Amino acid sequence: MMSMTACLEYGLKELPVFEDANITDIYFEYRYMVTQNGFTSANFMRLTNVARDISDQAINIKVSIPEAAGTFTEAERAKVNLNNIIGYCYLSTAATIEPIEGAPKLGQPGNYSAPVRYRVTAADGKTTKTWTITATMQ
Repeated sequence: MMSMTACLEYGLKELPVFEDANITDIYFEYRYMVTQNGFTSANFMRLTNVARDISDQAINIKVSIPEAAGTFTEAERAKVNLNNIIGYCYLSTAATIEPIEGAPKLGQPGNYSAPVRYRVTAADGKTTKTWTITATMQ
């Protein structure tokens, strides 16, 4: 009988388990469809962060709509509002985020016209923080 063992864990450093559960930045974009030469494609326009305050598990952010240019026409620009934008967040290393209390799922069109809340869980799996995001449009 023969037995083999592996030494995959031998000599590996113990890596830190991060305890931070923070949202470090946020931005929004607007998605729209464009048909040219018989082909339809999805385009996006990133909204401009005019002012941003991140403190005490709360983010207050003011965004503006960029000027019309190229496929982002005045007609398309007029459709942009806080009810139909997509949010993205930067988090602490290896943290995860989930919407709570009916908040929009990040990366999908949602309604940010009222404050929304997200739960951020640190990489350690134990530390959690609830963040409130309040967006306004200039």
